[in-house]
Amino acid sequence: MTAAGAARLSARNLSQVQDSIRVPQFAREDLTTRIVHIGVGAFHRCHQADFLQDVVEAGHPVGMAGINLAPPGIVPVLGPQDGLYSRTLADGDACETRVIGVITEVADHAAAPARCLALLADPAVTTVTMTVTEKGYCHIPATGELDPGHAGIRHDLDTRLAAPATLPGFLVAALAARRAAGAGAINLISCDNIAGNGVVLRNVVLAMAGAAGGDLARWIEDHAAFPSTMVDRIVPATRAADRARIEAALGLADAGAVMGEKFRQWVIEDSFRAPRPPWEAAGVEIVADVTPHEHVKMRVLNAAQTTLSLLGALAGHEYSADAVRDPALAGFTGAMIARETLPHLPQVPGMEGAAYLARSLERIRNAALGHRCQQIATDTSQKIRQRLLDPLRLTRAAGEAAPGLETAIAAWIAWLAAGQPAFGGRWEVADPVAGAAAALARDTRGDLGAFARGTLALEPIFGADLAQDAALADRVAGRVSALMDGAPPMAVAGYAA
Repeated sequence: MTAAGAARLSARNLSQVQDSIRVPQFAREDLTTRIVHIGVGAFHRCHQADFLQDVVEAGHPVGMAGINLAPPGIVPVLGPQDGLYSRTLADGDACETRVIGVITEVADHAAAPARCLALLADPAVTTVTMTVTEKGYCHIPATGELDPGHAGIRHDLDTRLAAPATLPGFLVAALAARRAAGAGAINLISCDNIAGNGVVLRNVVLAMAGAAGGDLARWIEDHAAFPSTMVDRIVPATRAADRARIEAALGLADAGAVMGEKFRQWVIEDSFRAPRPPWEAAGVEIVADVTPHEHVKMRVLNAAQTTLSLLGALAGHEYSADAVRDPALAGFTGAMIARETLPHLPQVPGMEGAAYLARSLERIRNAALGHRCQQIATDTSQKIRQRLLDPLRLTRAAGEAAPGLETAIAAWIAWLAAGQPAFGGRWEVADPVAGAAAALARDTRGDLGAFARGTLALEPIFGADLAQDAALADRVAGRVSALMDGAPPMAVAGYAA
């Protein structure tokens, strides 16, 4: 029972769910676990699992096991609920809730490492999907290659993968177990917002296998597929108020409840080694090349989210919906993308430039979701290449100025600076470069321009082409000062005029 007295959702009381709520329209005992998902967070529960439920309800009894490699654990959340949870789609005051029932088992690597390896070594499992955030791949953002200096990678290699602490280490250990079991081919599918996520996943897994020694890397090349994907649905962290609202609708407590928008999209590269689920039954697009979809989504929707969240946080807005309602911030963001990014994007049916931009801004405007600016700003160092830096490179290659994109990049540096005591200490910086930013702030002794130039010189993030451009550094440093010295809306107001 919860503190409020409501019983917790489970298989035993599924029949008690309110009649207005859709429950699984299939016999869960008939599901066969064909998929293992790594990283059973809110996004996965509202996106891939939601698609899979539609696949099952279309007559394909494909079940899924879920693994969390790192805290928070998934077993305390979904274990007592027999894998059941609710997902709610919200748009203004309108909500639609369904109970998701495709998860057949959950396991936390910290508590059950052998079971997690065994799940991937099971011959019945042909597909592994994952949402572990961008930093979970332990790669160098500027190159997409494995970062050999990453502390977790060094730990995994030093311990010979006896207790892997990283996704690459775990996957290599699991693939070794799969080879030993004679379990055959497998599809490894990244669903994180990384440019060429399948290529990056392949890079880090093969590099890890090679560094571990032996001939496993060759086996992986022959037996594993790494399709790239594009995923899309706005899913913020579930707030206490959301959870209470969902509990009232269910009539039961749900520790795994998630809330997202109605829009969803999933595009997967048609490159598989093993049998895959019939995702088309749920509207998933299987295409020869995901890259055009990825470029449009990351450089428009995701770029708008990042820009608005950074400027919004600096302006004192809590939610991205507040930031997009700020005329100066929304006007700047829309004009930046329209002028500097859209001219260099591929044409994708259903994702046409100006219309897609307008729809993206409208989706961000959905205040029912409560997507915090600080949540979106987290780990920007891992996202900035595909959202802002690559579009900047395209404008430079075309001989065009990019004051908007440079301002958006400056907004990230200003956000990093605002988290340092030397520059006000407004918040804690949640990003893999937090340590480097703190050291730089100390070394530059409150000189904001030097801090900005030092940040832009981080080649693992910006690459040599941008990191070594002194003129770019001077322009960006000036824009950082404008954002920090005055109100961000005033600093960007002139751009869209």
